[in-house]
Amino acid sequence: MSHTGATRSTVDAARRARQAGTPVIALTGYARSPLTESSDRPLLAGGQDLVFGRETVASRLAHLTVIDALTLTLLGLRGEPAEAALRLAADVTVDHSY
Repeated sequence: MSHTGATRSTVDAARRARQAGTPVIALTGYARSPLTESSDRPLLAGGQDLVFGRETVASRLAHLTVIDALTLTLLGLRGEPAEAALRLAADVTVDHSY
C-alpha cells in the first residue's frame, strides 16, 4: 500500500515478492505508478492530493476502507483458518499496547 505508488521500499518489496512467485495486490491512489507496474492486481482508491490537508486524509481513509473490506471478505470466505490467523496476529502485537 502506497498512496503515490512510488515509495521505494514498498515497490522493492512488491518486485521481490513477484520474483519469488507470490501474487501481489497493490493499493494506491495512482493508476500509473511503479507499484501498479509491480503488481498482479492493482487496486485504486483515493485521488491526487492537491494540498497537504483534507485530500490527504481522504485518500488515507479510502485506503483504510479498502483494507477493512478485504479483511472482512477474507474472514467470511476463509472462515476459521482466517480467524485463527487474525488471532495470531493480535497475539504478536499485544505487547505493543498498554
